[in-house]
Order: sequence, then C-alpha cells, then structure tokens
Amino acid sequence: MLDVDAQIKQALKAKEHAALTGYRAVKAKIALKLTEAGRGQDKPLTEPELTALIAKEIKERQESNEFLKPERPEYQENARIIEALSAHLPKALDAKALDAAIAKAIVDCGAAGPKDMGKVMAALREVPGVDMAAASARVKEKLAEGS
Repeated sequence: MLDVDAQIKQALKAKEHAALTGYRAVKAKIALKLTEAGRGQDKPLTEPELTALIAKEIKERQESNEFLKPERPEYQENARIIEALSAHLPKALDAKALDAAIAKAIVDCGAAGPKDMGKVMAALREVPGVDMAAASARVKEKLAEGS
C-alpha cells in the first residue's frame, strides 16, 4: 500500500516539486475522505479506496491539461504529476487477462444471462487493473452468448 508520507519525504529529499505537489494533493484528498466518512486516522483507507483517489487525482490533472497548451508551465507540471502518481496505479489488464477475469467472475457469480450483468461487474470492481468500460462491453457480449 502507498505510504503517502514516505513519498512526500522522498520527493522533498529529491527536490521533485511536481511529485511533491501530487502527493500533497493525494494526502489532502485522503484527509477529506476520512473526514467525510467520519473515520479518524486510526482507520486508514483500504487499497481500492486509495487507488480510486489516486486515479481521480490523475483524471482531474488530465482534464485540466485538455484546456492548456503544451508549452505552458502548468501543463508540463500536471504532466509530471500524472507521471509520478501513475506509478502507484495497478497496471491495466491486457485483453487475455481481462477475458480470464471476466470468465472467473461469471462462474463465481453463477451468472446465466444479461440480467446478471450487475453481479459480474460488482465482482470485477474488486479486481485491480480492470478497465470497467472495456469490461462492461465484454461482459455484455459473453452474457449474451451464454443466454
């Protein structure tokens, strides 16, 4: 699991301003999420919650860059932050591994047809590295074939 405080210290020592900014933003989001949930520092976020927070921060930076020109310093700063934070996301599954995960989820859920798609997608949410948009289309195909 990502130790944000250790990453902040490492970025400080290496004088990596972009990474430092990214990790501080993630730390702020963690504190906000814990406060909103009514949990204290004694109950840290789970791995999927932390991964979702990092992915959200990356997505916000990417959306911000859509409106900036590449030669602007803010664009370059966001790109470096995205690069630093992306290292902590699980690698996306390739097509073969995605199909295997889908097949396993279908068997585990006992899905018989398209009406069971929600159960399969809920099971896939727990698998790290699954692109849910691609998985949704593949699950729909597989469940349509099976009915």
